[in-house]
Amino acid sequence: MKEYADAEYSSGLYKDYVSAVALKYATFKKRAELIRQRIGSGRLLDVGCSSGFFLETALQYGFDAHGIEFSKVAIALAKPEIRERITHGDINAWTGDYKQKFDVIVAFDIIEHAQNPLHFLQNLRKMLSPEGWLVLTTPDTGHFLRYLMRSHWPMLQPLQHTYLFSKKAMRRTLDITGFTNIHVQNANKTLSLEYLMGQIRLNNPLLSKIYRTFSLLLPKAIQKKPFSVNIGEMFVFSQNSNLKSSQD
Repeated sequence: MKEYADAEYSSGLYKDYVSAVALKYATFKKRAELIRQRIGSGRLLDVGCSSGFFLETALQYGFDAHGIEFSKVAIALAKPEIRERITHGDINAWTGDYKQKFDVIVAFDIIEHAQNPLHFLQNLRKMLSPEGWLVLTTPDTGHFLRYLMRSHWPMLQPLQHTYLFSKKAMRRTLDITGFTNIHVQNANKTLSLEYLMGQIRLNNPLLSKIYRTFSLLLPKAIQKKPFSVNIGEMFVFSQNSNLKSSQD
């Protein structure tokens, strides 16, 4: 898995990811605002933090933010002042020396890659303070785009996404691993037509051809204009607490 991740981070796909930094920061700013509104601030761990874009944003929002990432390539691409806050390692096999628990753990687009989601969540619980919060995003198999696009839905990536969840299944999985106060909502990302179609091109050549034809009629400024959209993901809050679970 590590070798696969390093290869992906070295590929053109991740270079596209890095080239869309402004879009990433816009997405992460909104997520940091949501987290601060619901939870407040505190000590935060970003699991699978990549090159530290959200970690940097969390610091700006007053969190004592740290990250863990198992790709050395991704860590090397982080800003020096952010890189020093990133630990190299795999959370699924983590035996590190974080002496302090975390008030918030975020795992954006990570659980779908886990070989054992239950074990993954149990590991995260061990690192949370007694009433700390887990915040995650993951594809939503109940989203209408899954039914509209069928096998071309971008979230269907057999080599990368080993487990996918509906909102109901995600609530149940968190509940049986000891999380409570579970709230699930749609997860928006800030994208542009140019970036979105660049990603779709990898999974749906037909749509890409249609877009290329259509794009001849669109000014570049419109193709690059950012907008917020849900492309088939959920945003989940859950608490490590003995309080009775309430599901929204």
